[in-house]
Amino acid sequence: MKPLTLLKAAPLALAFTAAHSFAISEDFIDPEDGMFDASQFLSQHMLGFLPVPVIITEPATGNGLGVMGVFFHESDEQKQGTKTTGVIPENISVIGAAATENGTKFGGAGHIGFWRGDTIRYKGGIAYPDINLDFYRIANVDLQNPVELNIRGPAMLQKLTFRLGASKWFAGIYQTYQHMETKLANHIDIELLPNDELNDKVEEFLQSRLDVSEDTSGVGLVLEYDSRDNPMNPEAGYNYRARAVQFDDAIGSDLNYTQYQLTGLNYWQLSDKINFALRLDYQSVEAASGETLPPYALPGLRMRGVPAARYQNNQAFISEVEATYKVTPRWHLKGFGGAGFIASSWSELTSNAEDVDSYGIGFRYLVARRYGFTMGVDVAWGPEESAWYIQAGSPW
Repeated sequence: MKPLTLLKAAPLALAFTAAHSFAISEDFIDPEDGMFDASQFLSQHMLGFLPVPVIITEPATGNGLGVMGVFFHESDEQKQGTKTTGVIPENISVIGAAATENGTKFGGAGHIGFWRGDTIRYKGGIAYPDINLDFYRIANVDLQNPVELNIRGPAMLQKLTFRLGASKWFAGIYQTYQHMETKLANHIDIELLPNDELNDKVEEFLQSRLDVSEDTSGVGLVLEYDSRDNPMNPEAGYNYRARAVQFDDAIGSDLNYTQYQLTGLNYWQLSDKINFALRLDYQSVEAASGETLPPYALPGLRMRGVPAARYQNNQAFISEVEATYKVTPRWHLKGFGGAGFIASSWSELTSNAEDVDSYGIGFRYLVARRYGFTMGVDVAWGPEESAWYIQAGSPW
């Protein structure tokens, strides 16, 4: 990893410009400041899209490559309007694929809709992950050495919310479905724990759940408050979301449990050049009596610099801050840091939780001023190692 080399690089989307002829180069120049900007191309061309390179340095899966295409679909009214900044496209579509050196593969597509004057919001996606991950918690047992599992199968999610009157409150439904098969990615020849009884518990779980496909089907309710100035790259406002999802055999789930999540995103514009943000995120699961959940169903710490699935339990809480300094209207520098906590119960989370810290720096380039859309790179340091991430839009 060479952060200095990355910071000297031109905006990531310039790779897209270089692939086009000079005949359309004016589509990528902002007439207001003469800088590279993809707004005109994205808004005026039906097939115009923003390519996002996916360069993976995730410690949990190893290095990898991929690509995503982001399509912005404006309504006819938006295209004909005079507004040149702060436009929220009626529809945003994403499609992409990636693979890493440990054999992990992923492909999927998603869609975000702001319909009927932003009174109805939709978010949905379908994907096929084929992931090799190290898991450190299996059958409610914390492992001294991880077990690498391969998890594959189709997955989908949908969220549909409706604005409550003329307020900033939204309410709606959430639906998710996964058909996952779990296998050993590598032969196990390690001692999981010194306690034989716990070893037996883990081994019994693996023997009963490996090479077996399981359906997890959930439906729930969502309540959301959103006063952000731009949902793709907010600089001011608040976004609080509460979600409760029930997984039950009555709706086709092989596992019975309840999932809760409460997220608070806070953005303050301290001056023309300085912004500050705070993220609070709480997740928990409650399994039905006698139910043992697979590791991929557990909450975990999703933080920059922390390997995926490294820290999991029944309860998880994250607090993260981010500061932005605008060197110019186009170029932004970022610094961020946070702490995560995991525990098996709420009482343990508030008194004796395992804690994890991470921090990092990054930069952004305003690649589409019309939408307030930025792209850039973050470099993060966690408790085990460092990683860097290509970011398109808000990392939260």
